Amino acid sequence: MNYSIIALILIAATCWMPSATSNTASRVDRILSPKTPRAGPEETPAKQGKLQLLLSKVSPQNSPSVDPLVIADDIELFVACVRAGLSVQQATSAVSIVADEPTATYWKQVNSLLALGVEPERAWVHMRQLPGLQELARLVTMSEHSGAAIASGCQRLVETLRSDATSNAIAKAERAGVFISLPLAMCFLPAFIVLGLVPVVISLGAQLL
Repeated sequence: MNYSIIALILIAATCWMPSATSNTASRVDRILSPKTPRAGPEETPAKQGKLQLLLSKVSPQNSPSVDPLVIADDIELFVACVRAGLSVQQATSAVSIVADEPTATYWKQVNSLLALGVEPERAWVHMRQLPGLQELARLVTMSEHSGAAIASGCQRLVETLRSDATSNAIAKAERAGVFISLPLAMCFLPAFIVLGLVPVVISLGAQLL
């Protein structure tokens, strides 16, 4: 009876040993196998794709016609945010929410690129397509390198834009006045000649004859 029990134990041990050995070997292989390093958050394909999409929108295109006063208002809000202690990226985010088209699209693109950590030169490059915002992009880029104050330079830029807008409005009003008076002159000039000059010439001619 004891020999039969011992025989059964030996047979069971023989059957169990290969599976245990294979499990142990598989565990050792998993431990010793080289692991693929995980990509950090800045290397994720989704983030790279978003960055490439934003940069693809920064292609040269025709500059839209924008009222200088609208650009001046945007820059003035940007200056107020910077003076309140917000970072450049936070200031662009605030302006992009309040601004109207077409400038809102430019502010949103700059904000997205700055949020992804893109250098200021690349983040602000498409702003150079609009007069006014072109000077702002150059000013912000220079301040990132030299540490110069942004607020004072932006305030001078706002004053220049509004002064130019006033001068352009006056010039347009003067041109409109010329165009309005020209038809009136064309109507009154023949009447003045017929009713004013012709009788005088006739009377002088009659006296001389």
